[in-house]
Amino acid sequence: MAPRPVSIDQRLAKALSSSLRAEALALIAEGVASPKAIADRLDLDVRNIAYHVRVLRELGCIELVETAQRRGAVEHLYRITEQAREKD
Repeated sequence: MAPRPVSIDQRLAKALSSSLRAEALALIAEGVASPKAIADRLDLDVRNIAYHVRVLRELGCIELVETAQRRGAVEHLYRITEQAREKD
């Protein structure tokens, strides 16, 4: 009898299909993080990171924790969801 294929949440599979999203998710899993903080750690443009963070949020991998005013802009802070953490 052939082994059954492993069941993977399709949303998580899509989230991790991009290496950049996987890196961002790993950084958010370390603690609360903003797209700006992630961009700084990865030395990438914040707009690119913001796009991938938005995808992670839409897929239910991360959730908004709080917003804060920073130098005339609004900083969004995210954390990994319990649903995504259970898939680790």
